[in-house]
Amino acid sequence: MRYSVNHKNEELEVNVEATFTLIDFTALIVCFILGFIFAVFFWMFFLAVFIKLFSSRQLIFNTDKYIVTQYVRWFSYFRIKRREFSFGEVKQIVFSNQESGNALQNSFTFKEWFTIDIIMKSNYSQLVKVPEDELESADELFFVLKEYLGEYFTFETDIVHVLKEEDNEL
Repeated sequence: MRYSVNHKNEELEVNVEATFTLIDFTALIVCFILGFIFAVFFWMFFLAVFIKLFSSRQLIFNTDKYIVTQYVRWFSYFRIKRREFSFGEVKQIVFSNQESGNALQNSFTFKEWFTIDIIMKSNYSQLVKVPEDELESADELFFVLKEYLGEYFTFETDIVHVLKEEDNEL
């Protein structure tokens, strides 16, 4: 996960970009080639992987107007406004591992995911979702947000330790 935080006058701009691996690029190339053979299905999957690889989320917290504007950026050039909501709609910002659980790899294995979510009165908006090896950067981003926006929002950490099979053997 890569992120940047820019503080200008009354605005806090947060850009978050997901990391990707060689597997993501391989899936992109394979789907592009198979898209010529099995057009519709693989072109949809190619588009989904393409969006993941070359997009980032941008949130602008305007402390003068008390609004949060969420954008999706492609290649750092194109920016599309996704939605806008007021500070009053935000209940809290939560750093948690609630999306952790079993993942199908060779067999069911426990996969730990850490998220930073903006919980609103009617729904939520996920800012970051990272695996366990990127916990440090997500934690750093959470505390940067808490430092800049602590007087406007309630921040909560909800990390639950789940016993894994390896822990039971000890």
